[in-house]
Amino acid sequence: MEKKLKELVGQGSVWLYVKSSNGWFKNVEILEVSNTTITFRYESESEVERKLWEKTTRIDNIAEVEVRLLTVPKVDRKLDAIRGQLSRLLEQDDHQ
Repeated sequence: MEKKLKELVGQGSVWLYVKSSNGWFKNVEILEVSNTTITFRYESESEVERKLWEKTTRIDNIAEVEVRLLTVPKVDRKLDAIRGQLSRLLEQDDHQ
């Protein structure tokens, strides 16, 4: 786990499941990983304010790590039309 967490330092779209909090911390930024601890930053939001938190916990307190690899908008007619145009342009370019 320590090696994986070190690989993710500074990357976005990381979710951590923290056992002591019994829940997921979404879109964290891992700041530092030592032999026994991890420090990360995350945001929380209410109707009236946004808060930025920094948390340090033991590595053995992290049960799971998820990394979002890609986000693609849902298909709609406009997007589908653009994809079709792009495909036709690429096909024309290949034939020239």
